[in-house]
Amino acid sequence: MTRIQVVKFKQGGCVLYSGMMTIGQLMDHAMTTEWDPGLGWTLEGQGYQRAPEQGHWRRIGNFLQREGDPLLPTNALLASRNTEYGELHFEQIAGDMGYLEIPDTRHLFIVDYQHRWRGFRYAIDELDANSLRDVQIPVTILSDTSTIEETKQFFLINNKQKRVDTDLALTLINALSSESSEEELANLVGPGNRFRIRGTRLVVRIAQKSAGPWVGKIQEPNGPRDVNQIASLKSFVDSLRPIVGARSPVRNRTDDELIEIISAIWTGVLHLWPEWEENSARYNVQRTTGLFVFHRLANQVLIPKMIREQDYSAHLVTSTLSKETPSLHEGFWRTGGRAGSYSSGAGQRELAEQIVRELRTV
Repeated sequence: MTRIQVVKFKQGGCVLYSGMMTIGQLMDHAMTTEWDPGLGWTLEGQGYQRAPEQGHWRRIGNFLQREGDPLLPTNALLASRNTEYGELHFEQIAGDMGYLEIPDTRHLFIVDYQHRWRGFRYAIDELDANSLRDVQIPVTILSDTSTIEETKQFFLINNKQKRVDTDLALTLINALSSESSEEELANLVGPGNRFRIRGTRLVVRIAQKSAGPWVGKIQEPNGPRDVNQIASLKSFVDSLRPIVGARSPVRNRTDDELIEIISAIWTGVLHLWPEWEENSARYNVQRTTGLFVFHRLANQVLIPKMIREQDYSAHLVTSTLSKETPSLHEGFWRTGGRAGSYSSGAGQRELAEQIVRELRTV
């Protein structure tokens, strides 16, 4: 049994404990829950931590091993998940002060302290810095918060300081969406980025599909590099602004309808040249440049035509585009080819406008 002296207090309707733990006690009880690529795009049971950076925690461990008696004033934010694993016993001494009892088999989940914790383990287990086990560190323990609230705190602490991978941050926004209001999510994504809430929801659903133009092509957070995963979640989400933003002619359609429209657009685009679909890693079509260009093209040409003709098929997309258009030629989009020179935001806008002009003259 581990007993730590704490102060008990309430904040935001939640009970918290603030006190000190030794690094040895943290080693005995703490664990992280990283996003696991092995679970795929399903959000159920997923962790919310980014993949640990080995170089980062090794540097911390080496520093700690050299220091011997380090100054470590930074607070570790932990969660006991009382709702899932039972309430920890608090023995009151006076007022809000007392002892919190943590059974030997009980885990505390790290919300923020991931790399320092790994650095401690590396220094103790591999560099034989055993004296570190007696060093005390400040801790705050969330006792009765939900996993969703943990995720929100992780996002706020890390994303606002730009220390968390953007793809993971957006995926966490989607995980939070079922139990958060629109205004709460808008506050998390920041001013002018409200479209990312819906965009992320759509892209995660597209990534979860077992068939269609995007199967296996969207990079998963924390996942190993895969040459076939050629589109980042952030690029896909941000490129959807013309389709899901306030000025989109289809912004009021349901998520299911928008996913069908987006799927039809990309199926139709890829049918223009079989090479684009069969060897997608060799082309920029489904990479960042293509995402932004074809979604702009969809907003200006394809979707208005779909609405006019009440035809939302991939065939309409393919027949509207033309192989005779220079900027839609197969070779134009090869990796290392001319399309790559339009990689900036301004370049993507220019290329989309260029294709619109070329289509009018075919």
